[in-house]
Amino acid sequence: MEVTALSLTAQNAKQRERDLRLELSGIGVEWKSLKRVLPDWVDSAFQSRSGVVELKTFLSRNAGLQLSSEGLLTTKQLPAACFKTNSATSVEQVTAARNIATACARLIAMATKTPYKHLPDVADTFREKLLRNSNKRWIDLPMLLNACWEHGVPVLYLPSLPVQGRKMEGMVTFVRERPAIILTKKVPHPDWLLFVLAHEIGHLAKGHLPEDEGQAIVDDTVEIKSGEERDQQEEEANMFATHLLAPGGKEVTIRKRLPVAAKFADEAKKYGQENGIAPGYVILNAVHNSLINGKKPFALGQAALKLIPTDNDKCAADLCKDALRENIDQYVLRDDSVDFLEKLDLL
Repeated sequence: MEVTALSLTAQNAKQRERDLRLELSGIGVEWKSLKRVLPDWVDSAFQSRSGVVELKTFLSRNAGLQLSSEGLLTTKQLPAACFKTNSATSVEQVTAARNIATACARLIAMATKTPYKHLPDVADTFREKLLRNSNKRWIDLPMLLNACWEHGVPVLYLPSLPVQGRKMEGMVTFVRERPAIILTKKVPHPDWLLFVLAHEIGHLAKGHLPEDEGQAIVDDTVEIKSGEERDQQEEEANMFATHLLAPGGKEVTIRKRLPVAAKFADEAKKYGQENGIAPGYVILNAVHNSLINGKKPFALGQAALKLIPTDNDKCAADLCKDALRENIDQYVLRDDSVDFLEKLDLL
């Protein structure tokens, strides 16, 4: 009899977990990925209905979800965002990612030490100021991260959001009386994030983001395009980014025969030293602006970028995490929220 009772309890627990998985799937949240970042007591929560309610309450507090009057999880209602999606991506596909990212941004914004002040709206002036206050010849990721945090603008790197389908590459949102930048492009080398971050800074500097709670600009893909392919705000953000990262917005192309990766990396280092541009950005800019036999040489760019040394041999994620840890007061947050952010690899 005791064995039967235990078996029934286990079956009920499995059914409750299946029910929650289906509930989350319906709003674009992937249970398998989400479970990995939940508190250690998550499995025991399914032993009872009250445990499931406690788990749902945790999700409503930390993951951008809310409980309906029927006790079901739904996406939290946010103001209509400006979604910069391409033809292959629908707004619905990035809504779940926006909700969870916004919830994380609210937590980090609450713990951010520095008051918010507006970013300079002239890229060339901003660039000169950043370089004048450093001993570097070019703008790099640590410098941009530091500039954002000094202006009270948190930068969150969330490449592993537990959602189904596509995620945006970049996003700016206004939470707790300050803007926050979210980056989700999963890349190892810091220079991969340079243009994405500079582009999102451009949105803020140019006043594209309304300063009302929950407002957002969601960029599905951030890349250098011009003309009719992008709207005016994207044009302005791109222009700001190119002028912030290179003097006068200088751009690079591969005009000769396709070089081997080692030669490309060496030429990028030399060009970067001579022109005050991060070598990794030289490579990526050249790839985006060049066509070899009708195609952009992405594979060459990736291979060459691996040969460019990084700041203190740190990857993009570590640099973002270091900057965030230095600029927030973790003690402002609940312990379970800190645990959640740590498991998301944000802290």
